[in-house]
Amino acid sequence: MSDEPKDQPTNDVTEVVVEAPESSPSKYRAPSPVILAFCMVIVGLLIVLIIQGTSGSGGSAEMSKKERQTLEEEFLRADIKSSRARLNRERIAMGLEPLAGENQAEAAEEVAARLKSDAETLASLAGSFQILLEDKDRDLDLARKEAIDSLKEAQRIRELLEAVRIERDKALLEATRNSTLQGQLDAANNRIALLDAELLRLRDEPARLQQELLACQSERSQLMDRIAQLESELNRVNLFATTENQIMKEAIALFRELRKLEGKPDSEIMAAYSSFGKKLGAEVLKKCDFATGSAEVAPELRSGLMDTVAEVPEGAMIFVVGYASRTGNVDSNRTLSSDRATAVAQLLDAAKSPNQRVQAVYLGQTDRFSGSVPERNQIVEIWQIVAPMQ
Repeated sequence: MSDEPKDQPTNDVTEVVVEAPESSPSKYRAPSPVILAFCMVIVGLLIVLIIQGTSGSGGSAEMSKKERQTLEEEFLRADIKSSRARLNRERIAMGLEPLAGENQAEAAEEVAARLKSDAETLASLAGSFQILLEDKDRDLDLARKEAIDSLKEAQRIRELLEAVRIERDKALLEATRNSTLQGQLDAANNRIALLDAELLRLRDEPARLQQELLACQSERSQLMDRIAQLESELNRVNLFATTENQIMKEAIALFRELRKLEGKPDSEIMAAYSSFGKKLGAEVLKKCDFATGSAEVAPELRSGLMDTVAEVPEGAMIFVVGYASRTGNVDSNRTLSSDRATAVAQLLDAAKSPNQRVQAVYLGQTDRFSGSVPERNQIVEIWQIVAPMQ
């Protein structure tokens, strides 16, 4: 069934009946005009019957046919007047003009024009109500969309908060470990100083003290090895930036730009990489591929890393960025990308010249290098950063 009205046959005069709005309840309710008119007709008929009965029984005066017709016309006029008054009250309540008075005759064209005007007025009111209903529907849809967007934004903020909390805990752990290693290094250096002083004293002692001297030398050698190990671990801690605040100032801008490229289209990523050389003085020297789940540098890449360091100009910075594919656990991939960056950075740091600096960071999971082949995202980028000429 459609909501469109079916075609109705057209008449010369169409009666429009509109229900008036219900009034508020009161103690007294006036009788309906229709009931009053009906009662008047009944009373009139009774009077006619009484008159006829009186005439049939030999009353004093006999009512002529014309007088009866006149009486009936008066009753009909009263009925029509009552019906017109009721209809006019209903039309006024609907905002329509009242019908012409009983002394004002209307032509068929005037009646048709008035009925057409009434129909247009009612159609306009219906159209206005339809527009209001559509506006309300649009407002409801907009409010529903805003509520859904608010829920999505709240979920995104909760995820960001959880990621920041994880980074904070990791940074605190690394800071504690760094402090512990530094304390052990200081204690070892103090012990070496004491042993050096003891060696100076024992050199002039008799031969019976030779074994004690050898024991001290052995202990000193072990401590020197321990110092080298601690310095290596401390260097590894300083080599890897766990937070943005630890990144060297030359690389902080590049790190922020690379992080913003996550989820961007390939054309935007290529345009950004092309602009980094002029804007940041940064360019990619090499990309190192890794096996799935591994942070071990392949043997064929080690010799290539030495050649890469040789290409870096004096005074430049080597910035190593680790990635992982989106397959697997997010936390495991974050650790895997940091281990890959650290492994490459250690090899580069061992081969660099004294006035070159190396630092490693990670960006975790990505699909910016390939959306269809996850293994192509298991890489480490080696960047060269040269401060632009002033």
